[in-house]
Amino acid sequence: MRVIRGLPSALERRDCAVAIGNFDGVHRGHQALLAEVCQAARVRSLTPAVITFEPHPKEFFGATHLTRISTLRDKVTRILACGIERVYVLPFDAATARLTPAEFARSILAEGLNCRWVTVGENFRFGFENCGDVATLTELGRHYGFETFITPMLFHGTERISSSRIRAALALGDIDEASRMLGRPLSMTGRVVHGAALGRNLGFPTLNLFTLPPGSHAEPAVKGVFAVRVKGLDPLGGRYPGVASLGCKPTVSTEKRWLLETNVFNWAGDAYGRLIEVEFVEKLRDEKKFSGLDELKAQIARDSERAKAIFGFRNYRCSRTIETAPATDHLNKAGSFSTMQT
Repeated sequence: MRVIRGLPSALERRDCAVAIGNFDGVHRGHQALLAEVCQAARVRSLTPAVITFEPHPKEFFGATHLTRISTLRDKVTRILACGIERVYVLPFDAATARLTPAEFARSILAEGLNCRWVTVGENFRFGFENCGDVATLTELGRHYGFETFITPMLFHGTERISSSRIRAALALGDIDEASRMLGRPLSMTGRVVHGAALGRNLGFPTLNLFTLPPGSHAEPAVKGVFAVRVKGLDPLGGRYPGVASLGCKPTVSTEKRWLLETNVFNWAGDAYGRLIEVEFVEKLRDEKKFSGLDELKAQIARDSERAKAIFGFRNYRCSRTIETAPATDHLNKAGSFSTMQT
């Protein structure tokens, strides 16, 4: 399995079956489309592949209030987990935006990737000013030697599953509804980076992850304060409950850099550089600007107590040393947290 920035060299090209899309969230509808790619590739002896774009085309065109469900890392990881062998991350720039549908089909699909089969969703648009649609792609495929398959929409309730619908659920704080459409718990992964140590100074040390690349004009679709579970802190795959804030820290900063800060209960240690996954369990509140650090500290304490109640903590007391339970999941069968007393 490979992730390739841009088009492959001539020596790297493989006859392939391709899905095209942004795949933000890699939700159940996307998963159905990717399953079609893998099936088509198997019966035709092709390599299953995906074309996606970075930055998001809407971000290139200057869209305001653009939100993203997934980081690029999460998106690529989820796509590969569906059985795709190659993910081509193409830059969406001025040259890409100027491509006509015919130029895209020839230079990207036929000549750039040796595409022999392609699938898109029913509402797919492409080419300069979105002038191409699925009928255009089908006709171009006949000319350039690739089959076109239109993956039907997948519905949740009476409405189709879409990234836009998931973003709307997250804007309302409905983590459960978003997770049902995703087909898995909502989460983010990333490497722990150094912060300003403000949380530690307030008595709530945090693991910090950047959620968007520097210079991005997008925002995370999920933001606020949450009860969370964290994986990646021990070799057994344990899930540690905690409380997390995803925002721009308006009380102490004027910089709009989105940061996921997680205070992990009953755990302390050096996690810098470690790849962790933060799973969002329940939203507690929106981010807000406080009058000062004392008010912020008091609110963090209340957030922490609410999160502990969600996980069923009893007689909890924080340890200042690393504590790792022998089980791979730190929630017992009843759903409560099994603490280690010190």
